[in-house]
Amino acid sequence: MVIKCNNGHWYDSNVDLVCPHCKRENGKLAMRLDDKEEDDKTVSFIDVAEDMQGLDQQIAGSLSVGSSGSSDAVDDFDFGMEDIDIDDSDKTIALGFFGVSEEIQPVTGWLVCTRGEEKGKDYRLHSGKNFIGRSAKMDVVLLKDNQIAREKHASIVYDPKGHGFYISPEDANLVYHNDQLLAKVQELRENDKIRIGETE
Repeated sequence: MVIKCNNGHWYDSNVDLVCPHCKRENGKLAMRLDDKEEDDKTVSFIDVAEDMQGLDQQIAGSLSVGSSGSSDAVDDFDFGMEDIDIDDSDKTIALGFFGVSEEIQPVTGWLVCTRGEEKGKDYRLHSGKNFIGRSAKMDVVLLKDNQIAREKHASIVYDPKGHGFYISPEDANLVYHNDQLLAKVQELRENDKIRIGETE
């Protein structure tokens, strides 16, 4: 449907959500409803916020003609950007992740590092198998201990039916449970000591 913007420009609202002439003249940000996310560019949050505020009136003007052809004025159309206090320190910040949402896994227990480079840090355990290693893909990440395998040095399994924790070495890696070399799956009890590499 061809409509006229507040500045007197004519454009097709089925193709552009806001007036492309005003967009080009003002250098403003405009998005079509079916636009895809651009992840190759870093943009200032300040610029986006200012652009979104400027688009309020343009979009309100473009929405003033309803689907039935009647002219219904849109009085209050905004993006809610006025209430945002913006500190432009030129730091890149993540505003959200638009990928597949992951199911939140409830915490079933914790490990606490008592010796090593990460002393004092705690690690959350979830139901099922928790892999231990240096890689960010692991459930328990011991990044600073180079004696630990990058992936799957050991695993701790939480059994939801029996309400128990079990530790197991993976791929013939050395794991100590209460100062004894772990050769097979062993049940963990409260205050048990696990040593992997230089981390305890």
